[in-house]
Amino acid sequence: MTTAFRNDLIKLRTGVKEEAFERFVTEELFPFFGKKYAGPTGNTHAFLTSQSLLKGTKDRRKYRWLTVWSGPAERVQGSSFEQVLVEDNNSTETEDMLKKLESFGNRLPASILTEVVRQSAIPETSAL
Repeated sequence: MTTAFRNDLIKLRTGVKEEAFERFVTEELFPFFGKKYAGPTGNTHAFLTSQSLLKGTKDRRKYRWLTVWSGPAERVQGSSFEQVLVEDNNSTETEDMLKKLESFGNRLPASILTEVVRQSAIPETSAL
């Protein structure tokens, strides 16, 4: 199965506190996506394996929401993850969660990447 990485850039809106956004991601966004897009199931074209929120070191109001999926990269494209599930009877749940996310910041179109090579453990090197 292919591993796909989705990278969403989020720029916080003026007046939004970083702590409030990070709390929303921790308490609402991640649990929602972790539950809705868990898998594999008979209803998933791709399923979520992990997600991270990354914060810029220069511009601390820019974040990257990195999600890792098992499944075809073309299934994790789209602004509202509409191609991930075979049938989504509750698509308004996802749309509502993404609207709440966008109340904190502007989400730019995602970039989708596929994994070519992975090295899980980095071998130790001896000091020279």
